[in-house]
Amino acid sequence: MNLLDRYLTAVAALLPKAQREDIVAELRDLLLNRFEEKEEALGRPLTDKEREAVLKDFGHPLAVAGRYGPQQSLIGPTLYPFYVFALKIALAVAAAISLIPALAAVFLGDGNPARLIADAAFDHFPSSALMLTGLVTLVAAGIERGWVPLTGLTEWKVSDLPVASTKKGLFETRFNAVFEMVVVALFILWWTGLWKVDVGDLTVKGTVALQPSAIWQTLFWPILAWAAVQLVSALVTLVQPGRVRLRAAFELVLAAGGMALTTVMWKSLPLFTLQPLTASSAEVARLEHVIGLGFHVTMLVAGITFACQIGAAAWRLYKGER
Repeated sequence: MNLLDRYLTAVAALLPKAQREDIVAELRDLLLNRFEEKEEALGRPLTDKEREAVLKDFGHPLAVAGRYGPQQSLIGPTLYPFYVFALKIALAVAAAISLIPALAAVFLGDGNPARLIADAAFDHFPSSALMLTGLVTLVAAGIERGWVPLTGLTEWKVSDLPVASTKKGLFETRFNAVFEMVVVALFILWWTGLWKVDVGDLTVKGTVALQPSAIWQTLFWPILAWAAVQLVSALVTLVQPGRVRLRAAFELVLAAGGMALTTVMWKSLPLFTLQPLTASSAEVARLEHVIGLGFHVTMLVAGITFACQIGAAAWRLYKGER
């Protein structure tokens, strides 16, 4: 895919579906004319670097798409597409930081599930969303009035735009990256003890106590390192979604690390031991069988998944941007 196609693909992802084909065709003719004018002025074909300079002068895909969308005056027609994109990210972050702790508490049985979800949806999310929306609006207003420099937005390259994909667009990729960063960051905070979650006693209906096996202490640092690499991988996807080989390299490392952790945990089963409280020995034996079967199935599915991810990442690393 050449630079022009990549540029138009990035613009098309932001355009209304009804006018997308017509607008892209119009932009293609306009840009091809600019290429031809530049070639006539130089008396030779343009290099990729010179073509990229023409595309960069034409404008960032967000700004170009904004020229064909509904014009807004609150922030300004040029800045408005960036503002809307930032708002989407802010709302996604607000939803994540509001719902994920509630879902974790529900999973761990800490409180009434309906009350926890209601508090997250109708109390925590609105306040977080309003705060982040206000912050984004304040920054956008500062940019519009020249109070905030635009160096980071103007320094971009067409060659950094992602290759077209029929399955996943640029903004879907970045949205998933933001969501993954929030989830992994919360996990790291919980895993390291910086985020305290009172889960009470690890019991099953008050009849059996679950005791973590010693393998969890052994795997503390490997799991923390694996999560840290995953956080960096999500950050790379967010900042440089077009770096196919770099993202594939991170995915290969993560899949291989996940396979290694799964193998160690498989060999270390059971991961929890059961201590009877009020249950009989027969009930404990049945529960041990059910939990053990569940862990075996989980480890097997995880191993197959990581194996597929290793193959896919290796192929993408080899194929690159072709």
